[in-house]
Amino acid sequence: MTEQLHSMKSVANRISLSVREVYRLIAKGELPKPVKVGRASRLFESDIQTYLERLKANRN
Repeated sequence: MTEQLHSMKSVANRISLSVREVYRLIAKGELPKPVKVGRASRLFESDIQTYLERLKANRN
């Protein structure tokens, strides 16, 4: 089974941030470096899930 890839805009909407802030999280190493598909940058579903789980774990 292939893992779904998400555009930066989709990632931003999913985590309620701007696209610019998504790139800042990538630069800080909080989100992994995206893969390139043609000229477009994409993140794997598992990368987004890992980030959200880490946020949830750190809120306590």
